Amino acid sequence: MNTVNKKDEFFKSNIKNMIERTEHQNYPHFSLFLDSHQKILVAEILQQTKFTSFQYYGGYPDAQRVMLGVYPEYVEDIIPLFPLKVVEFQYRKNDQLTHRDFLGALMSCQIKREMLGDILIEQGLANVFVQQTIADYIVNQIQKIGHVGVKAVIKQTPSIEYVQKFRELSGTVASFRLDCILSLITKLSRTKTVELIQAGKVVVNDVIQFSPSIQLKAKDIISVRGYGKFILTESSHKTKKDRYFIFIHQFI
Repeated sequence: MNTVNKKDEFFKSNIKNMIERTEHQNYPHFSLFLDSHQKILVAEILQQTKFTSFQYYGGYPDAQRVMLGVYPEYVEDIIPLFPLKVVEFQYRKNDQLTHRDFLGALMSCQIKREMLGDILIEQGLANVFVQQTIADYIVNQIQKIGHVGVKAVIKQTPSIEYVQKFRELSGTVASFRLDCILSLITKLSRTKTVELIQAGKVVVNDVIQFSPSIQLKAKDIISVRGYGKFILTESSHKTKKDRYFIFIHQFI
């Protein structure tokens, strides 16, 4: 087993243990922040265990890096229980700081990536979503990002309104089968897309899919390992060759 597979198996084992603890202790449990690859692994575990009481949350709608919360049936609203905070950084509006600047400064403080969620930036302001146990440490530790002085405070909710950006794709497909849609998304042959699906690399609406023949519909969200995340937005008329013209948005 190579290093990557060992890392994946260790991660999957931790998620299984988290689900088992929730079932035995009848109490919610939460992961650290997940990347897109880890979400695919989680989808595989959730399908295997048939566990349905789960929620992803990253501090705001459409967050890219999210925590997984698993909970017993009696919990009606798990969102307020997620162990995350927003650290707001304030600085002069004429100073230019990037996502890389903030991430570098945080990781130089020996903070692991999985403790950090999304980083939202606008002029003179940044919101960093963090695991709640490190929020005070960040505020006390970081007074500069690069050569720029910053003031850090803890917030319960973000002060930056994030707008998800998309790249529009369009084209024709023979049907709304998963393999057909993937062929348009990835520009691979149908044979290659079937291989992706059967290898467990395709997730639709947070559920891993192994069947190339499932039918997709508008608003379905498709994640493909190595290619990104997409949403099927709409379909229009059939072409003269009896194919469907469709629109897909790629998350960027």
